[in-house]
Amino acid sequence: MIRDQYLYQSFNNTYGASIIAKYCFESELVDIPDTDMFLEADPGVWVVYTEDLESLFLVSHEDFIANYAPTDKISTNYLEFVIDSINSDYTPVINMLDESLLETAEEFIEKEISLSFLERLKLIWSLILGKKINISKY
Repeated sequence: MIRDQYLYQSFNNTYGASIIAKYCFESELVDIPDTDMFLEADPGVWVVYTEDLESLFLVSHEDFIANYAPTDKISTNYLEFVIDSINSDYTPVINMLDESLLETAEEFIEKEISLSFLERLKLIWSLILGKKINISKY
């Protein structure tokens, strides 16, 4: 049985055989069942596992759409999400930051604070004492 089976959704092929599959949005290594080996899946392919034959193989998106149908509402929603993602050129990546967010962060990093001698002493004293510092005060 495959590890992380919760990532896979149930589908039927054109002959009615039940399979589980997931779409690869980016290149990834897929565990080969009952071995310590991995199969490298390129972006844009489906990883298909047949439980009755215990086989794992890769299918292109076009072939998958032509030969497999979802079995329940969850797999239907997953298939629609994949198709919408492909059509809108969307890649679900967690670590991507929006460009406007980066620009905003750069503005805060580059902002200079002009302090008088007395204000600098207060700031240094607050740092020494480990107090919380509110930058908007300066």
